[in-house]
Amino acid sequence: MIDQKNILIGTVLAVVLVVVLGMLIPLIGGVIALIIAGIVVGYLVNQSVKMGAIHGALIGLFTGIIYVIIIYAVSGFSQKIIGGLIIYSLGFIPVYILLGLGGGIIGYVLKARQQTGTLPEEIPEETTYKDDDEEV
Repeated sequence: MIDQKNILIGTVLAVVLVVVLGMLIPLIGGVIALIIAGIVVGYLVNQSVKMGAIHGALIGLFTGIIYVIIIYAVSGFSQKIIGGLIIYSLGFIPVYILLGLGGGIIGYVLKARQQTGTLPEEIPEETTYKDDDEEV
C-alpha cells in the first residue's frame, strides 16, 4: 500500500533539494537531490524492495512535474517557453522517475541491512527432495 505521508515528505524534500543543489552544483545537483530523497523515502517505507522502488518512482514523477511548473512560473508564464518545457518534461521526467526509483531501492536496502545485518529473503527457496530409489 502506498504511504501518502512518505510520498509527500519525499516530494517536498526532493523539490527543495533540487532547487538548492541545482543552484549550488548546476549540472549534477538535481541528480544528487533525487537520489537522496529516494533513499530517505525508501528508508521510511520499510515494506519491501518493490514498495521502496514504487515510492521512489512516485517522488521522482511528482518532483519532475513540480519542477517543470516552477520553471514555467519563473519564466513569467510565457507562451514562447511552453514548447521547450513540453520537450524538457518529456525527456527529463522519466530520468527523475528512474533516479527516484534507484534511490528508493537503495533506501530499502539500507534499512533492511540495518535491521537484520543482511537482506531479508522475500521469496523462499524451493527445496527439492530426491527419493532414495532414484538413481542420479
